[in-house]
Amino acid sequence: MSRFVLKRLLLSVPVLLGVSVVVFALVHLAPGGPVRVMLGPLSNEELVRQIRLEMGLNRPLYVQYGMWVFDALQGDFGVSWTVQQGTPVTDIIVERIPLTLELSILSMITAVVIAIPAGIISAVRKDKPADHAARIAALSGISIPDFWLGIILIMIFAVQFSFPWATGGWTPPWVDPVANLQQLFLPVITLGTAYSALIARMMRSEMLDTLSQDYVKTARAMGISAREIVLKDASKNALIPVVTVIGVGLGQLMNGAILTETVFNLPGIGKLLILAIDRRDYRIIQALILFIASVFVFANLAVDVLYAYLDPRIRHDGN
Repeated sequence: MSRFVLKRLLLSVPVLLGVSVVVFALVHLAPGGPVRVMLGPLSNEELVRQIRLEMGLNRPLYVQYGMWVFDALQGDFGVSWTVQQGTPVTDIIVERIPLTLELSILSMITAVVIAIPAGIISAVRKDKPADHAARIAALSGISIPDFWLGIILIMIFAVQFSFPWATGGWTPPWVDPVANLQQLFLPVITLGTAYSALIARMMRSEMLDTLSQDYVKTARAMGISAREIVLKDASKNALIPVVTVIGVGLGQLMNGAILTETVFNLPGIGKLLILAIDRRDYRIIQALILFIASVFVFANLAVDVLYAYLDPRIRHDGN
């Protein structure tokens, strides 16, 4: 198992290096360079030259990239120029990670709690009213855009019913757990709905495939109750492929938080990225894109390890 994990870790290194090259190049190869992008159309040549000299942008690109990677490995992405002028980028990001992480985890828990039972019931009750209802709900959840659902929920709970906790903002759970859960209720529903639909469809498909296996037919012939077959045997085997979707989904939920945090005015990673783009703070943009890419890479790594643990054939094939 350790050899399998080490191999996956080594395969993650070139992926992150590739992402760092792309992130660095997108900003530095933009028309006019990062300084003109940051200053906008009102920049003058003297100011551009001065800032380029201060930031070391007059050096060759490969030297700048090497210095940037070296600093990034130490958690140093420089200071913000426009979002929070003079504040270290790392401090700005670390301050906002707890909200996005909590939102993603709660959304995933909500999605799993809804989707797994729905997928099992839909498969067991195939082509019956419960199955049709679950499939319609899943299709609706996938089709409805997150931002649209968020706006509708705000109109209902904040405008129509005037609930104060539905108007946005975030209270850390260690300050007031009740206010924290109230403020995240609508964002969690918004973000978790679409992903619960995807997991439910996947679970239904895997359950239908598992229930058609010979060992399930044998168990039925032996007189084992349908409830025991579904809950103890079929559902466990069907969950193995679904684990992949759930694990990768945590990274995707952090990506989906960009729009959700903007709609609900939550000061997380997603809203910070939108703000940095709007104010042309390229240092924050670089750091956030690298951070989000790292989350995806390590989420995939965790899924590979968990999948190999659940199904030993995977790690033997991987070795």
